[in-house]
Amino acid sequence: MMKKLRYVILIGLVGAGIFFAYKEIQKRQREREHQAWVATLEHTASPNVQILPDTITVDYLGEKRTLALYLPEGYETDSVDYPVIYFLDGQSPFDQRIQEGTEWEVDEVIDSISQLGGQKAIVVGIYNSEDRLREYKPFPSDRLYSYKRVSGDQHAEWIATKVKPWVDERYRTQTEPASTIIGGASLGGLMSYYMLMEYPEVFGGAIVFSPSFWVHEKVYKLHEQNEQLHQQRIYFNAGQLETPTVESIEKMHQVLLDAGMPAENMHLDVEEGEGHWHMTWLKGFKKVYPWIVTG
Repeated sequence: MMKKLRYVILIGLVGAGIFFAYKEIQKRQREREHQAWVATLEHTASPNVQILPDTITVDYLGEKRTLALYLPEGYETDSVDYPVIYFLDGQSPFDQRIQEGTEWEVDEVIDSISQLGGQKAIVVGIYNSEDRLREYKPFPSDRLYSYKRVSGDQHAEWIATKVKPWVDERYRTQTEPASTIIGGASLGGLMSYYMLMEYPEVFGGAIVFSPSFWVHEKVYKLHEQNEQLHQQRIYFNAGQLETPTVESIEKMHQVLLDAGMPAENMHLDVEEGEGHWHMTWLKGFKKVYPWIVTG
């Protein structure tokens, strides 16, 4: 009886091994097919976009990081100083091929508005690392992945104290907080809000797409030490299908109103029929850009 039982267990283990091996083969095949499809995509970045590979050191990590840089039309021939938008997940704003199928059309939006006489801006996309969960959490979760180490506070400090001065030294920028905006989506949305609250002397506006406010309830208290709150501007955006996220940004909107932030300094949009994905944030950027750069 025991011999038969061992035989059954052995057969089961072999079968499980074959099943998981098959699933891994399928996964790798799907990835190969996806990459082959990505290779057929055209680059969609404006001629004004430059990719600067491994161009700046992340000091707390001792490694290089890539930046994507958008300079507005006419930058090479004029003498104007421009407002600057910094985007986390810097692979996402400009090029469908780099973003593997979708992008936020940031360059197209600014190009089209500036051609009609609207405000121009410089945009800096800061590429994320492979360990995005660690890099884009400024404090540990109190629920999911609560055991994992985070370095978002160090990353925020690096952007505020190293990346911004690096950009200001090399390009014609309006350096004051009112002309310096930080933006991101999901965990990047959480980080952009965190950085606005923690570095009000650097950032005067934030584009907060589908923020991961679920990470910890302390996010709703970050504004309490921010003496510049009444001067800042915030844009909240999420997809209608992201019910918990929509509820969280509505809650944050009310928290900030109760704290004395002027209603006209905040916008909140919910994209009908959209979920937690790039199309939501593409639509959001088209709405927020003219407002966030002109105040």
